[in-house]
Amino acid sequence: MEKEKVSIILPTYNRAHMLEKSLGSVLAQTYPWFEVILVDDGSTDNTKELVESYEDERIRYCYAGLNQGAAAARNFGLERAEFDYIAFQDSDDVWHKDKLEKQMMALKANRKAGFCYHKMKYDFGEGRYALLPDERVPLIKKNGRIYDQLLYENMVSTQMILATRECIKKTGLFDLEFKAMEDYDYALRMAAQYEAVFLDEVLLDATYSDTGVSGNSVNYLLASCRLLQKYKTDYLRTGTFNHRVETILGDAEKVGLLKQFIQLLECVLQE
Repeated sequence: MEKEKVSIILPTYNRAHMLEKSLGSVLAQTYPWFEVILVDDGSTDNTKELVESYEDERIRYCYAGLNQGAAAARNFGLERAEFDYIAFQDSDDVWHKDKLEKQMMALKANRKAGFCYHKMKYDFGEGRYALLPDERVPLIKKNGRIYDQLLYENMVSTQMILATRECIKKTGLFDLEFKAMEDYDYALRMAAQYEAVFLDEVLLDATYSDTGVSGNSVNYLLASCRLLQKYKTDYLRTGTFNHRVETILGDAEKVGLLKQFIQLLECVLQE
């Protein structure tokens, strides 16, 4: 295989206790031609010392300063990426060793596609897990033009993505207005402009964290409302608007915030 290099962006904040497994899974890839742009978003633990202990020239440690969140950290990495393919990793997730190799092969074999993604196993603990994308979604809706299906439900998390530089450049940076679900917004913007190629196998293991963005219900719900507002025209066009509203209200009811988010959605619907 031609040795085309990949820039892998890995943001972290006080995750030294998890980073060793995450970073190690990247360094162990069967496709070894890459750089890891490790963006330290202001950690106060031993993150820097851990990274420096690897003595691997493929790692670029970048201290980003104050803790500004995942979107800003990924943007910091994107602005420093040097190669023609770009991937993302999170500091608490684990790549399967052949993830990058399989994605590179698939993306190069599908020149119309701007990005490649795959299945992810999301571990909730106590033997409970979920697969993303949902297994019930037909394969035909996971490949090619997936924008309309993405409007119905998210199928693409950032760490599942390998994209061409052209695709990333046209999509732009992550939206800093999102305190959660910035990956969903980014996937929508990518899919609105480029075809996707999907690998129907689990190539990444992710873990739910109630201390991270995934565990903040209010940020999640606020971001869901912002997405509804931002893509309102397309939600209405595809007949998925009511589905998204029902999903938001259902999630709000689970955390005892139904009344507040009914009021917020009324404001969104009036705009």
